[in-house]
Amino acid sequence: MHNPPKLFLKFFRWYCHPRLAKPIEGDLMELYDERVKELGKKKADWKFIKDTLLLFRRDIIKPAGGGQRLNNYGMFKSMIKMAWRNAIRQKQFTVLNLLGLTIGISTCFMIGLYIHDEMTFDAFHEKGDRIYRVNQPFIWGDWDRMMASTGPNLATALREDAPAFEEVTRILSLGSLTATAANNGNRSNAFKEDRIYAAEENFFDVFSFKLKAGDTKSAFDDPQNIMITEKTMRRYFGEDARPEETIGKNIEIKQYDNSWKAFSINGILENVPTRSHIQYDMLVSLKSESEMMQAHGWKWIWTAFSTYGLVKEGTNVAALERDIQAIPPKWAPPTTERIFNQTFEEFTDGNPWKLDLQPLSEVYIAGSPRGHSFGPTGNPLFIKIFGAIGLLVLVLSAINFMNLSTARATNRSKEVGVRKVLGSERSTIVKQFILESVLFVLTSTALALMVVQLTLGTFNHLAEKQIEILPFFQNPTFYLIVFAFILTLGFIAGSYPALYLSSFKPIESLKGKIKTGFKGRSIRNGLVVFQFTISIALIITTFFVQKQLTYASNVDIGFAKENILQLHNVEELGFETEALKNRLAANPKFTVVGKSFGVPPFVYSSDRYKAAGPETPVVQLNNLRIDEDYLEVLGLEFLSGRNFDSNRENDKYRVILNREAVKNLGWNVENAVGKSVALASGGEEEHEVIGVAEDFNFNSVKQEIAPLILIHHYNDIVWDYGAGLSFYSMRLNQEAITSTDDLNQLLISLEEEMKQIDPTVPFEYSFMDQEFEATFRSERKMATILNVFTIMAMIIACLGLFGLAAFSAEQRTKELGIRKVLGASVSELAVTFSKEFTRLVLIAILLACPIAWYFVSQWLQDFAYSTPMEVWVFIAATIAAMLIAIVTISFQSLRSANRNPVETLKDE
Repeated sequence: MHNPPKLFLKFFRWYCHPRLAKPIEGDLMELYDERVKELGKKKADWKFIKDTLLLFRRDIIKPAGGGQRLNNYGMFKSMIKMAWRNAIRQKQFTVLNLLGLTIGISTCFMIGLYIHDEMTFDAFHEKGDRIYRVNQPFIWGDWDRMMASTGPNLATALREDAPAFEEVTRILSLGSLTATAANNGNRSNAFKEDRIYAAEENFFDVFSFKLKAGDTKSAFDDPQNIMITEKTMRRYFGEDARPEETIGKNIEIKQYDNSWKAFSINGILENVPTRSHIQYDMLVSLKSESEMMQAHGWKWIWTAFSTYGLVKEGTNVAALERDIQAIPPKWAPPTTERIFNQTFEEFTDGNPWKLDLQPLSEVYIAGSPRGHSFGPTGNPLFIKIFGAIGLLVLVLSAINFMNLSTARATNRSKEVGVRKVLGSERSTIVKQFILESVLFVLTSTALALMVVQLTLGTFNHLAEKQIEILPFFQNPTFYLIVFAFILTLGFIAGSYPALYLSSFKPIESLKGKIKTGFKGRSIRNGLVVFQFTISIALIITTFFVQKQLTYASNVDIGFAKENILQLHNVEELGFETEALKNRLAANPKFTVVGKSFGVPPFVYSSDRYKAAGPETPVVQLNNLRIDEDYLEVLGLEFLSGRNFDSNRENDKYRVILNREAVKNLGWNVENAVGKSVALASGGEEEHEVIGVAEDFNFNSVKQEIAPLILIHHYNDIVWDYGAGLSFYSMRLNQEAITSTDDLNQLLISLEEEMKQIDPTVPFEYSFMDQEFEATFRSERKMATILNVFTIMAMIIACLGLFGLAAFSAEQRTKELGIRKVLGASVSELAVTFSKEFTRLVLIAILLACPIAWYFVSQWLQDFAYSTPMEVWVFIAATIAAMLIAIVTISFQSLRSANRNPVETLKDE
C-alpha cells in the first residue's frame, strides 16, 4: 500500500459527501496503487491530484449546516457569470488589472525561481544533512575573517580526536595543469584543466556524485587512477565516445617540472550538477601527491585543502564544535615553532584559532567564507535584494487592483444596491468580489507562467543561470504552492475592495448619491504614494549602482592598466624563457615586455615579514615575483630608490616595497631605502630594500591597497612562486596597432611563437583592463537584473496611475465641462486635472529620497573606493520619475480637457 499526496487526500475528505466518501476513496486508493506499479509514484501522485480536483463537483460536494450546500454550485455559477460580464463591460479596468497583476506575478515567479536555485545548492547529496565543511580563521592577516581552506593535517587530527565524525575527507586543488589524451606520443590535443582536484578514498562515501561507468569503492586505491566527467570524456575522446569503452584509456598530465605523468581512467562521472559548490572535471587520488604530502603534510599553514566531515547520526553538532576547539592548540604548535620560530601563542597573538562547522546547505549561500578553490560562492545580499524587490513588485500589483477596484465604486454602486434590495447579505456580496479578485489572480498567474517560460532564456543569460520551469510542473507540491498563492493573493488583493464596495447603503446606491468619500480617496492616494515611493527609490538606487560601477571602472589604480597584453602558461616553457622574452621585446608592436609570477588584479600570495633587527613586529605582506622590466610595463612611479638592475648580480636578493608596506614595517618613505626586510620564518634571511614604489591596486578596487613586497624572479631564498604560474606582460605600441585586424594578427603570431617552442602548451592570453572589469562581474549582473525589475515596478505604478486618472476623468467630466463653459482654457483644465496626481508623486519623491539614501550608503560600504552621494543623482532620478508620471496622466488630462462641454452637460 502506497501513500498518495496527503494534502489532496485531506482535501477530498473535506469536500466529499459522507455518504459517498468511503466507496469513492476506496476506488481512488485502489486505482492509485495500480498506477504506482505501472507508472511509478510521481506520475501516480499527479494523476491522484487530477482525480481529486475533477471530483470537486456539485453532486459530490457535501452539504453544510442548514441543508445548504457548501459553495452552492448554482450560486457559484452565477458568481462566475457576473464576474465575466463585469470584466467584459469594464474592458479598460480588466486590461489594466490583468496587465499589472501579470507583470507583478511573473516578476515574483522569476525571482522565486532565482532564489530557489540559489537556496538549493548541494541538495542532491544523500547524506547532505550530516555533511559539514570545517572552516578556520584567515591566519594570514584578518583573524576575524573565516576561510574555507585548511591545512592537510586537520583531517588527521579530526579522525583521531573527534570520534563523532563517521568520515573525514579532504580535497586539494592541483591548480592549472595541462592534460592530453596522448596518442602514440602525440600531445597536440592538449587542454588547460583548471578544475582538477586530488581526493581521498572516502570522497564518495561522503558525497553523492554519480558515475556513468566505473566503481567508486576502488576509485582512488591506485595513485595512477583518474576519474573524469562525461563532458570531459567527450572533449578528449570525441562526441561519440562511450563511458564503458573509455575505461582503461590514459590521460597524461603535465607536472610542475614539465614532465608528463600518465593516469589510467577508471571511472566516468556524470557531469557535476550546476547547483554544486564543488565543480570538477577531473579527480585523481591524493596518493598521487604522496611525495608532496610526506614533505608538507604536517604543515598547518599549507592552507590549500578543503576539509569535510560526515557526522554520525544523532550527533550534537554544537557540542562537537565546542570539543574540536582544542585541536589547533594541540596540533599546530610544531608548525609555528618549526617554520616561524614562534610559539602557538605568539603566532596567534591572542586571536582564537577557531574551527567552524558549516552545514553543507549553507556552504554556497552563507556568504562567508567568501571564496574557495573548488567552485562558486553565492551572495546572500543578492537573495535579500531580489527577494525584497519581488515581494514589493507583487505588493504594487495588489495595490493596483485595490485602487482600481475602489476607484470604480460609483460604477458598481447600483449593482450592490439592487442585490441588497433583493435580499443578498453583505457576506454574499463580499464573496462575489473576493471571487472576482481570485479569478483575476488565477488568469494573471496563468499568463505569468507563460511569460516566465518565454522570457526565462533571457533571464538565464542575464543572471548566468540554467533555471528551468518545466520540471516544476512534474512536482505535485508546485501545484499546491501555486494554488495557495492564487487564493492568498486573491484574498489579500480583493479584501479591501470587497469590504468597501459591500458597505454601500442600498437607498443611496439606487439614487446615485454614492460618493467616493474622503476616507476611500485618502486610502487610494496613500497607496499611490506608496507605489511611487518604492518605484522612485528603486530608480535612485539603480542610478547609484550604475554610477558606482562606472566610478570603480575609472578609478585611478596607480598605473595605466589599458593596452597591457598578458601571455599565460609561461611556466610550462620552463624557468629559462629569456629567449622568448627577447623575441617578444624585438617585436615593434610592444614597447616593453616583463615577466611576473602573478598579475593584477589577482595577486593573492603572501608571507610573514619583519624589519631586520631584534624584537620587531611581524607583518603580513603580499608577494609578487617579477623581473627588472615588469614595473616599466605598469609604468609604476618610484617614490625613492630604484628598480631592479639586470647588471647587478646581487639585485636578485634585494626587494622593492610599496608605500603601504613601508608604513606597516614602521618606516618612512624617505629612509626605507637601504634598510633590510627579513622573512619571519626559517633562517629569517634579510633582504635589502632598494626602492619604494607608489601604491597601486594589485587586487580588485573593491579592496583597499594592501602592503606589497616585490621580489626578483631569480631569488632562490624566498620560496614563494605564486603557485608557480608565470606570465609575460607586454605594453602594446598604439602607433603600431591601429585596428582590430592588427591586434588579431599579433595574437596569431604569438600563438605560432608558443607552438614553435612547445606545441603542448595551450595558448591563453588576457588584457589587464578586462581582468579588472571582470572583478565586478557579479555587481554588473546584479545591476542588470535590478534595472529590469525597476522598470517592472515603474510600469506597474504607471498602470495604476493611468487607471486612476481614467476613472477620475470619468467622474470629473461635468466639472471640467462647466469650467470650460466659464472660460477655462485647455491648458488650465489639464493642469487642474493633473495637479492632484502630481502632488502625490511629489510626496512620494520626498519619502523615497531618504529611503534610497540609506540603502545605497549601506551598499557602498562594501567598496574601498565609492562614488560620492551627489545630490544631482537624486534630482535626476526624481525628475525622471516626475516626467514618467506626467506622461502617464497627460493622455487622460488632455482628453478630458478637449472634450466638448455640450456633450458632457447635455443631460443637465
